[in-house]
Amino acid sequence: MNGETALTLEEVIKLSEHFNVSLDSIFREQTYISFFHPFLTDNQLGTTEEFFDQFSSFMKPLKKKEDGEDQIAMSYLANEIPIFYYFSHRYIFTFLLSVWKHLHWDEGMIEIRDTNDFDKQIEELRKEIAVNYYGHPVTEIWNSNMLNNLYQQIIFCITIRAFKDQTFLTRLILDVEKLINHLREIAISGKKSIKGISTEEGELKIYLNDFGNYLNLVLYESEAAKTSFIGYDFPQFIVSYNKSFHTFSQNWINKIKKRSVLISSEGYQYRELFFIKMENDFKYFKERVDKLMGIYYN
Repeated sequence: MNGETALTLEEVIKLSEHFNVSLDSIFREQTYISFFHPFLTDNQLGTTEEFFDQFSSFMKPLKKKEDGEDQIAMSYLANEIPIFYYFSHRYIFTFLLSVWKHLHWDEGMIEIRDTNDFDKQIEELRKEIAVNYYGHPVTEIWNSNMLNNLYQQIIFCITIRAFKDQTFLTRLILDVEKLINHLREIAISGKKSIKGISTEEGELKIYLNDFGNYLNLVLYESEAAKTSFIGYDFPQFIVSYNKSFHTFSQNWINKIKKRSVLISSEGYQYRELFFIKMENDFKYFKERVDKLMGIYYN
């Protein structure tokens, strides 16, 4: 502490583990970019409970600060619908959780059915989202195909008879329709909202860019912190605190934003075109679901 002696290797390791900073970042900051992989603990694949814990840890940079402290801004480049919107839609989130579990933890055939096993965790996360995510200025960049992966997953699960209850599938399709209506509401108002929970006031700007976003990239930025989350919508996402990487990513997002069109608040014309396409895609998807249900479940 007095600068009279050098840190030992053991002390450096202890500090790096405590602050989630890699040794590469400490000794060769300009050469290496370090990433933190939050889903591996003791070389074991995470459990569903740990999966929920990671959603909560994702909120840590956004924890509400006292008046006068540094304001955190967030940029979300969305390949798919930003994950925060799913928590207000029970059947969509239950479906996605079943897919995630099957892909990464469960063995055997996937089985999708309604469950209340994780209602408590979901409700706690909804409250965290209302206070933290919705209480900060957020910029989101959407694209016209960001529901397509969800549609394809649902259709494939029908063809392999993964749904064990047809009522759940009916409610899932209704939930997708409600999600689209919710997206329209927040795009028109330019204000974030979550059903059934009062939210903090936070500015929301939504842009549309259809040149293609191939991953979900989330950046937190303030005077005191710069954090990057990559591929957040699946369990292998990685986190970086590297300033150079963050600056490069932020500049990239800013360039994409300049080549995008605003669809929230006053962005009326492009917003209407966006939701016309989204509604037509949903109509076609629903028709395919009805036909496939007649083939595989009747």
